[in-house]
Amino acid sequence: MNREIKILHTEWSDGWGGQEIRILAESLEFIKRGCEVTIAAQPDSQLIQKAREANISVLPLTMNKGFNISAILKLVKFIKRNKINIIHTHSSVDSRTGGIAGYFAGIKVVRSRHISIPVSKSRLTWFQYMKLADRVITSGEFIRDTLIKENKMLSNRIVSAPAGADEEHFSISRKVDDIKKQFGLDKDYFIVGMVSVLRSWKGHEFVIRAMETLKKDIPNVHLLIVGDGPVKEKILNLIKDLSLEESITLTGHQNDPAPFYKAMDVVILPSYAGEATSQTLPQAMLMGKPVISTDVGGLPEVVIDRKTGLIVLPKDSDSISQAILELFSDANLRAKIAQHGREHALNFFTFKKMVDTTENVYVELLNK
Repeated sequence: MNREIKILHTEWSDGWGGQEIRILAESLEFIKRGCEVTIAAQPDSQLIQKAREANISVLPLTMNKGFNISAILKLVKFIKRNKINIIHTHSSVDSRTGGIAGYFAGIKVVRSRHISIPVSKSRLTWFQYMKLADRVITSGEFIRDTLIKENKMLSNRIVSAPAGADEEHFSISRKVDDIKKQFGLDKDYFIVGMVSVLRSWKGHEFVIRAMETLKKDIPNVHLLIVGDGPVKEKILNLIKDLSLEESITLTGHQNDPAPFYKAMDVVILPSYAGEATSQTLPQAMLMGKPVISTDVGGLPEVVIDRKTGLIVLPKDSDSISQAILELFSDANLRAKIAQHGREHALNFFTFKKMVDTTENVYVELLNK
């Protein structure tokens, strides 16, 4: 690095998902690389809590929708006092607040776009992305292309940095605990796994409904759901309504999903909205697992149909059950997809590549 980097991340969300996990992981890596990092987030947010546990400097900051004068002034004061030279924003509310603060403090602003949901085509939105931010980092080419084509944003201001997985942590050769005994999973089960926050658009409902059909063709099939979230009760009720309690296990949130990937025969992420390139699919692929996904958002960048995984139709339990049955019935196909998927993840979706791209953006801006 050509000059010292002092980074202030901002995040308005108080939840815990892929976006917040990425902020925390990147912060820890930049600290290892010799940078100073602070995370500004809602006082009661999980990100603040986990950042403190990781010994990362935090700035509890109440951010509300609208023109947030108090939060802006607090950020400007913090930036100047601590000689911050990069402010990196992540959600709409904190991007507006942090962008204005960065402008008045006279420092470079980077804005991330983590999800594939279209943004407003209003002039105000264009201004917030193209004027309040010096660079926009998107979680994949799909989001970048959408901002350029649909929102008429400037291509030279937008950089794609897909979510990446740690190739050492999520490694075929890594020794991990056998979780099957802990969760009462028979060694003969054919385990289909999902690892994600329990949100409606992740598509859990359609995998659960597919289990009804699959049980007739694969008597030993078992669904392992790793994660927690707002639709947990809805998922539990659906499992009960379909009398699938013996065929589905929910583990809750797990800090380290690697042992769970190890136990899975197939990993599926059938999201029908919002996805960028996903963190869970590259993790599973690096661990040599065949994956199934939809063609929503940035997912086709990760899952190339019948090469690095299988593509199923969104919101389609029949399509899901057919894909799982095909992989169950064809061990050679499973092995081929797993091999090509791992190679693809190593080439394009590693954590190091993601952080290197982000660091290059910082250095370029600071050297201007």
